[in-house]
Amino acid sequence: MPTEAVYKAVPFQEAIDSFRSKVRLPSRHYTDVMEKMHARGFMVAGAMQDDLLSGFQEAINKALAQGATLAEFRADFARLIKTHGWSYRGSPGWRSRVIFETNVRTSYMSGKWEQMQRVKDERPYARYVAMQDRRTRPEHAAWHGMVVPLDDPWWDTHWPPNGWGCRCSAQNVSERDVEREGRQVTSPPPDTPYTVYLKGPDGPVPVETVPGIDPGWAYNPGKAAYGIRYTDADKAAMEADGSWKNRKVLTPGTYKDYGLPEELPVRAAGTKLAAVADGPGDAQRIMQNILGGPEKIITGPDGMGVLVSAAVLAGHHPERSPFYPFLQELIEDPEEIWMSLDEHIVTGRVELRKRYVKLLRVGEKSQAMYLVGQVVKGQFVAWTMVTSSNPSGLNRQRVGKLLYFKEK
Repeated sequence: MPTEAVYKAVPFQEAIDSFRSKVRLPSRHYTDVMEKMHARGFMVAGAMQDDLLSGFQEAINKALAQGATLAEFRADFARLIKTHGWSYRGSPGWRSRVIFETNVRTSYMSGKWEQMQRVKDERPYARYVAMQDRRTRPEHAAWHGMVVPLDDPWWDTHWPPNGWGCRCSAQNVSERDVEREGRQVTSPPPDTPYTVYLKGPDGPVPVETVPGIDPGWAYNPGKAAYGIRYTDADKAAMEADGSWKNRKVLTPGTYKDYGLPEELPVRAAGTKLAAVADGPGDAQRIMQNILGGPEKIITGPDGMGVLVSAAVLAGHHPERSPFYPFLQELIEDPEEIWMSLDEHIVTGRVELRKRYVKLLRVGEKSQAMYLVGQVVKGQFVAWTMVTSSNPSGLNRQRVGKLLYFKEK
């Protein structure tokens, strides 16, 4: 029976949203983007052309939104290959199935995670469901029927799918379901992770996994896409201790990998400091005067526009209003632009972020100040500015993939 038939029901909005949120990422090899990074990046191994990736993304979206089958995707696959002259490894049947099933299943299970997170107060558990046929991996068959709390770290690595071609799923379970069905809630002991070295274009690529899960699949696609939901009280407590702001950069690369100097040049500021704001309302007024309105799109040297909102910035540390005049030159004339997939340490959610970095000499004392602007989905969401006598302190922000650097 065709495995894709299960997706031909009513459109699954959470799965559709999860897939549509992905940004197309050209790649040479499937090891270029691994594990949690797939939650925000759409890639097809070896596909470097954006229009080819766009075609694949549209075809997968058709499967999620309209119930298109594997057979229909294969027709789109053949058309795209012919149009773009793409050379790929493997047979057309095998390659098209891998692309289709991997993207549809991970999006589907990502959506299920989000659904379960919304109702976890009433249904706090999930039950692992394996197909239980001759194609099922023995380890996955052994997990079949296990009821585990949704907040248990076991799901960080075992949320399905758990490998190439894995057909496992999960079902939401309430306390009443556990009692009625005579099941037992368990918290599995942590697995001992081990490292596998995958063959990459530039040499072996180390990937950590756990028993029973294919290398590169030991992550939770739903948590990476949507995160864990917390109450407002929880958020406030984590904001107070600073943990809510902590992020981990998943995209490899630093300024050293690109052969860039350890210290950036200190540029003279092109404008003067603004007034100190008397609260968020005054900060918004100051920013609006600078922008010439409530918001403005500022284009950087990479040709990409950034939406800057006075209201958003005023709500983000209004005491930084004296530095508002430097924002436009940070975007228009940065020293470097970096892109990375970042994981929120608390929620587990992954975001694609761009960082605009610049080192300026500002104020009457001509102090060296580094500025870092954070952009998510094309909008300027936050920035950091630190006056320091040690310009190299900026280097921890110079990570990920380098998109642009200013020529000397």
